[in-house]
Amino acid sequence: MGVVGYAVNGGLSGYFSRRLGLLGQRATCMTVVTADGEVRTLTPKDALFTAMLGAGSSLGVVVDITFRVASESVVRGGEQRVMLFETRAQAVAFSHRALKLMKERVLPDESVSMELVVSGTKALVATFICYDTIQGDFAAFVKPWEELAVEMKLPIVAQGHWSSWFETAAALWPVIATMKGDPLVSLYHAMGTRGMPDDALLGFVCDTVVAEAPLDEAQMSIVEIRALGGAAMSGPKLPSGNCHHAFFLDLVTMYDAQGKSAEERQAIADLTTRVVDKARAVKGLSIDLSGTHSQPDDIGRSAVAAVMFGDGAMATMVQETKKRVDPNNRFRFHPYAKFV
Repeated sequence: MGVVGYAVNGGLSGYFSRRLGLLGQRATCMTVVTADGEVRTLTPKDALFTAMLGAGSSLGVVVDITFRVASESVVRGGEQRVMLFETRAQAVAFSHRALKLMKERVLPDESVSMELVVSGTKALVATFICYDTIQGDFAAFVKPWEELAVEMKLPIVAQGHWSSWFETAAALWPVIATMKGDPLVSLYHAMGTRGMPDDALLGFVCDTVVAEAPLDEAQMSIVEIRALGGAAMSGPKLPSGNCHHAFFLDLVTMYDAQGKSAEERQAIADLTTRVVDKARAVKGLSIDLSGTHSQPDDIGRSAVAAVMFGDGAMATMVQETKKRVDPNNRFRFHPYAKFV
């Protein structure tokens, strides 16, 4: 169930998509039950096949799906460094210099990927993935970020060294396991650039998103800054803005609502909205660029169909497909209700 839901929203991996593309881009065949009860076997030649891999939850029920897999050797391993900070100013200062290094060393080099997470638990988590195309010593590649932490007197409290794709993927699970609440409230927003981000845009990410996200008020929250591009950008286009972006971040606001008053919950939502609204005014920055990383069901605001589905033509294709295969809107409980 998780894999299919992941794929029909495009299927992004911050760790693997730069080398392997989105999971949806690796789909080769699927069986779908349409709104009128017809069982259809779809391939990339079918218009519905493409639409399913970004807006599938609004179009049909996936019975099975086949993916083109890759050798495990395409991912050589990964490195992770976890650092602690005391003040938000420290996190902002580290992010400025860490992202400058990302721009210089990671974004132009598709043999590596990087993710920087700033968490509400006052941790900075820098994760690096190396692929089979890398040249040189990977440990040496990571060294500048280690030296930056030492220079800024941020203690490195944990180090991860992974030698396989499985170890790399499984590294996320301890973090996911802590995300619990009764109920667990989560708000998702993404921001990204279609090309190399300029210095002013990176400054906005640090001085506004990292500095003002409600990490203190909602301590399970994170700002997750990633390199993408690569195979995700060069592969077949799907109705997902992730196919078009080289650099992006997720603002994930998350907390246990049981311990929050109505006023506190509203304040957290307002803080998140304020950051996102400021981002909308930044030239060259896409907002809520996929169904996976957005609030497409927000009423009266938030995601734009042409951005979330990649471009205007893809958004139109999804809307026309919806009218054709589900004219009575039987599949109405999905995140794209206001678009399709």
